Amino acid sequence: MAEGTAIAVGFYALLILIPFLFPFISWALGRWYQGTLLTALNEEEKRLGSMLQNAEQSSTAPETKSMRATSSTLLHVSICVGPSIGQMFIMWAKGIFGGRLQSYDAVLDYGRREVLLRLKKQADSLDCTSIQNIRIETSVISFAKNGNENKRSSVEFLAFATGLRF
Repeated sequence: MAEGTAIAVGFYALLILIPFLFPFISWALGRWYQGTLLTALNEEEKRLGSMLQNAEQSSTAPETKSMRATSSTLLHVSICVGPSIGQMFIMWAKGIFGGRLQSYDAVLDYGRREVLLRLKKQADSLDCTSIQNIRIETSVISFAKNGNENKRSSVEFLAFATGLRF
């Protein structure tokens, strides 16, 4: 009789844990994938870090006499990133109890850094020697089906700048 009770308790414990297994696995895989993306981004930033940086071309003065650009162009890039389902589950749970949403901070940090790196690459491909007036716009995009609470979310980053050629 005790053996049958132990099996029943184990069965019910498994039924309770199964709904949390998928979000946990998704969270773990999302963290691993996000880590590989951040590692690649760090290496790319180190490789291209000094691109388009010149001390003579950086000024906060209202008029800069040393800058005589031959031409300029509009630079613009956009990306869309989002948390994994597991990260969204963790954010939902933290939203109930309160606290800082570190998973969401990581997504925002990655998006901003990636869009700036792509902006530098675009400026380099267009032979720009300086980037001025950088603007980054961030939009949160949420999807919900028929008012259902089953929501998906992503963040869109738009970056605009003026590329100058000297």
